[in-house]
Amino acid sequence: MPDPMALEFMPWTIRSDKSPEIAFRTTLSMDSWMLTWLPDRMLTLEQAAIGMGLDEVLSDPAPADAEDALEVAEMRAAQLGLTLREVVVLLWVRSAERDRKPEPAGNACTAAPLGRRHGGARR
Repeated sequence: MPDPMALEFMPWTIRSDKSPEIAFRTTLSMDSWMLTWLPDRMLTLEQAAIGMGLDEVLSDPAPADAEDALEVAEMRAAQLGLTLREVVVLLWVRSAERDRKPEPAGNACTAAPLGRRHGGARR
């Protein structure tokens, strides 16, 4: 089970020391929050904290009790109206988006074909 103290609560954000995902307060109201991994849903502060705790449980590579961690994750997902499977897919997509790095401009292979590297024909 994650340590609730691992979440850092600030006036505008909730951060984790185990995940790059964050929860942030919107300007709509004092109790209007969003998760970076669930951007299409407005949440309360309580729901945002549940979502961040869920992310922490799933981000722990070596939980003390894996079965307990999965039970907690499933329960927290349900509190957000999601299945654990949906949450795992959403977090995986976010991870893949983060890991995708654009290729620098001009990074195309510009080597000359074999035999023509030094201006001469291959014999």
